[in-house]
Amino acid sequence: MTAPRFLRPFVVRRGPARRVLQLASPVILGSLSTTLLSTVDTIMLGRLGKEPLAASGIAGVFFFALVFSLGSISVGIQTLTARRFGEGEFARCGEVLRTGLFLAAAIGVPLSIAAPWIAAAAGPVLSRDTVVAQLGSTYLQFRLYGAALTLLGSAYGAFYAGIGATRHVLYNALLVTAVNILLGYALIFGRLGLPTLGVKGAALAASLAVACGLAYYVAVSISPTVRRRFAPFRTLGSVGPWVRAMVRLSAPIVLQRIVSYGSWFGFFFVVSRIGTAELAATNVIRQIYSLPITLASGIGVATATLIGQNLGARRPDDAERLGWEGARLAAYAMGAIGLLFLAFPEPLLRVFTGEPSVIAAGRGPLFYLGLVQAFAGVALVLSQALQGAGNTRFVLWAELLVCGFVYLPVVFFLGLRTPLGLSGAWMGEYIYWVAVTAIMALKFHRGDWKRIQV
Repeated sequence: MTAPRFLRPFVVRRGPARRVLQLASPVILGSLSTTLLSTVDTIMLGRLGKEPLAASGIAGVFFFALVFSLGSISVGIQTLTARRFGEGEFARCGEVLRTGLFLAAAIGVPLSIAAPWIAAAAGPVLSRDTVVAQLGSTYLQFRLYGAALTLLGSAYGAFYAGIGATRHVLYNALLVTAVNILLGYALIFGRLGLPTLGVKGAALAASLAVACGLAYYVAVSISPTVRRRFAPFRTLGSVGPWVRAMVRLSAPIVLQRIVSYGSWFGFFFVVSRIGTAELAATNVIRQIYSLPITLASGIGVATATLIGQNLGARRPDDAERLGWEGARLAAYAMGAIGLLFLAFPEPLLRVFTGEPSVIAAGRGPLFYLGLVQAFAGVALVLSQALQGAGNTRFVLWAELLVCGFVYLPVVFFLGLRTPLGLSGAWMGEYIYWVAVTAIMALKFHRGDWKRIQV
């Protein structure tokens, strides 16, 4: 039975949906594994009190704002790899990977070396609570020691996503998660003969786990199958020609994520000025919130890859259909999880903490967050779809517009200048997702991204 015309944009189409999900499933499972890593850390640190919980939250956001913004070269790696793969130029895919690894090392090694100084300078910014500031600085320092490893792993992951071998992203994530949970438990609480390090132990465990994940990627890349087809380490002479293309594609996304993660840090900064309990509650909400975000991001990675491959194979209409299909799947998946936020906000918070003040502060914001999950799914997938097509500058300008003129003003004004406090600050998040969804949907509908050459 054919659906009525007005319902057709909302109907999932079996063929395109299957293609998206086949590629997305390993990425989603791998991302869920990584999310579980962070979630377990938060649960364990929550047992130490609200100060460690608050400190790891705001320091973790600072780490993401710095490292993952600069790690946005992975967008260029995935886009270029997917397009070359669609064209059947497999050796050139290996050249893209070599270039990406070179850039990742050039960015990441100085960050790791400078970790103690960056963490010391960031401490006073993290919180006015001296205990939270000190713990946050320690956490940030030991996470930054693994910055180079994180960026190199991100480059490898983007390459395997670009060629459609997303199972390696899954295996990597499973390994990293298992190592982090084991080491985190041992180093936070002093088990298995290891010292009790608390917040420092959580950060150190994460960095060591990322090192194990990178070792897995290196092992796969030197396997005979990968070496024969892609020749990723044949010669460094081919790095130069790809640097410009990768920087051209990635630079807008680096700036966009600096704006995005920087705005998210600005949000945490505002919350830290409201109170420690509110900061701890926001960290817990961030962990709960990461589950639907993970689903949508995995679908977005798959959608971006399929769009790049289909544009490379001169099938722009197929690319567009797959883009809309990915957006529909993400909207329904995130919307379903949003219903859980509406129905069970307090039980979800209690999984992470038993502090009554933290639970009371987080109940309302988590409830209302459930109402915008479907919008967030569409926004995330279509943003990544446009990036996969090479339209990275538009995503940058959209982020600048929404964060600079809508999100941050709402967060600062309602959070610090009205009695709404934490609930007012979170209103900025709700408005942000609705605005970005409208902008990305209109741009993707126009279709001019189909003509971009990369």
